[in-house]
Amino acid sequence: MTTATATRPHAALYYIRPDEVAECWSGCTNALYEHLWSVMDHVPATPNVEDSGPADHVGHGSVASMWEHFDEQDRLALNALAARQGGV
Repeated sequence: MTTATATRPHAALYYIRPDEVAECWSGCTNALYEHLWSVMDHVPATPNVEDSGPADHVGHGSVASMWEHFDEQDRLALNALAARQGGV
C-alpha cells in the first residue's frame, strides 16, 4: 500500500482518532466513514479514551499513527478534510 511518493498525513491528523474524524468532521463520504470506523480495530487500547485530550492521541491511536491502513485515495481525502478544519 505504501509507495515512495505516498502522501504524508496533515498535521491535524496527529491529534485526532479515526472515530472522531468520522463523527465530528463534515464531508466524509460513506465509504471513508466506514473505513475510519474499521481502522478503530487497530487502535491500541487506552484507559479513559473519552476523557483524553488531543495531545493524548499523538502517536497513540491518531489517524496519522494508523496511516498505513488507508489507501492513497483515503489519504488524500483525509488531508483535504483536515485542511478544511483549520487549526494545526
